[in-house]
Amino acid sequence: MLTQQDRRNSKRVPCKLACLYELTKPVDRSIVEFSEGLGHSINCSSSGMLFLLPEKVTKRQVVEIHVPSKKMKKQSTKLAEVCWTRLISVSVGVNLYLAGTRFLFELPVAG
Repeated sequence: MLTQQDRRNSKRVPCKLACLYELTKPVDRSIVEFSEGLGHSINCSSSGMLFLLPEKVTKRQVVEIHVPSKKMKKQSTKLAEVCWTRLISVSVGVNLYLAGTRFLFELPVAG
C-alpha cells in the first residue's frame, strides 16, 4: 500500500472526463440513501483522482466512479475513498465540491 508521501509524489496527469458516479449516505443506523450523478475528473494518478461533484461528500465516504476509457472502449468502475473535500461557491445558492480521492480497487468488467 502506498504511503501518503508516495501518493503525493505520484505523477498526476490532466484527465478531464465526465464520469457517472454513485454514492451512499447513511440516514440512520438501518437506512442508507443512494444517489447518483455526473461529476468531472480534473486529474488522475495511479492511486487516485481529483473529482468535481455537484453534491456534498464527506471525508472517508466511498464513491463508485464510472470512468470512460478510450483504449478499451468500455468504462471501468473504481471504488474510491474521499480523502478531503473543498466547497466551491459558484453563485448564490449554487455550490460544487472538489474531492481528493484515493482508489480502493477497480471492479471487474462485466462481460
